[in-house]
Amino acid sequence: MAVAVAPPPSNALESTKPGCQSRCGNLEIPYPFGIGSNCSQNPFFDISCNTYFNPPKPYLFDVSDFDIYAIPYEVVNISETQIYVNNSKAQLSMACYGKGIDNKTQNSTIYMNFLDSPYTLSDANQVTSIGCDDLAMVQQDSIKASSGSCASYCSHRQNPVGFGSCPGRGCCRTSISKSDILRVELFDMHSFWGRHTKRFRCSFAFIGKIGGYDKFNFHLSHLNDPTNFLKNYNEEFMGMPLVLDWSIMDSNCTYAPNSTNYACQKNSNCIDMDSTKLGGYHCRCKKGYEGNPYLGCHDINECEKSNHCVSIGTCTNTPGSYNCLCPDGYHGDGKKYGIGCIPYYAIVVISISNK
Repeated sequence: MAVAVAPPPSNALESTKPGCQSRCGNLEIPYPFGIGSNCSQNPFFDISCNTYFNPPKPYLFDVSDFDIYAIPYEVVNISETQIYVNNSKAQLSMACYGKGIDNKTQNSTIYMNFLDSPYTLSDANQVTSIGCDDLAMVQQDSIKASSGSCASYCSHRQNPVGFGSCPGRGCCRTSISKSDILRVELFDMHSFWGRHTKRFRCSFAFIGKIGGYDKFNFHLSHLNDPTNFLKNYNEEFMGMPLVLDWSIMDSNCTYAPNSTNYACQKNSNCIDMDSTKLGGYHCRCKKGYEGNPYLGCHDINECEKSNHCVSIGTCTNTPGSYNCLCPDGYHGDGKKYGIGCIPYYAIVVISISNK
């Protein structure tokens, strides 16, 4: 094993602003997000830790609706460029039409607006629509986004007490583009397809991460009872979080380094976001460094971790890298996948043999 020559180990790397709460329940909250006063980069990244639950749950306020009475998003995960959130009310659209003696019509629409915020709907999401004779119209508003739709259809011969499947009978899915604004609305299509009456009263649409339950079955009769449907198929239909791309907004890597509010700290690089917004960037530690780039990155001591020095070599740590030194009597770069360490007498023997 290579001999390590390095300074004493540093303190554990911090991902949270000093003096601030680092976790809420089972989730670590990395800066620029933060819990508590002056613990985030700006109010858009404020996380509220609800200790009513056991374990506590982190919440992001509803950035797509600045109504103080809006239900916040539960935070499921935070990555380098994305945040995964849940808000079943905001992610769900439902339409129930009058049928029989019930003349009431209920309709709710998915509407999300992330303009003037550091968040953008990710193209890692999809819209799932369930119902018979219904059209889910997806409208997006951004530079790169486009509108689309999908129709959920049941055969005329479909048994009312039978099953639908997703995707398949009574269900359709469509992907979305990255966008700042999204609207999903349901429309009754039974008359366009030559039916005299609508067979099932309700239809539903949900937006969430692609994946999860790729296929599931449901009772068609539950489409006449929205409460029963959402209760029975909550996990399969509404079990996936919404994926949001996040960035440091209002600038890009061309101009941000000259700003007093530049977010990338010591030993980090600025990375422009591929975003529909005007500007936006995130930060990443330079090669050979680790930590939170918004707080400052620290040198990785490769001599204490993995390195490519040969067993007889000596590893010497350097800022952002390391060197492999051969012992006395040997020559080379000291690396396993390089020249390695070659004895000097071998060089002499080779030289003599070539004469």
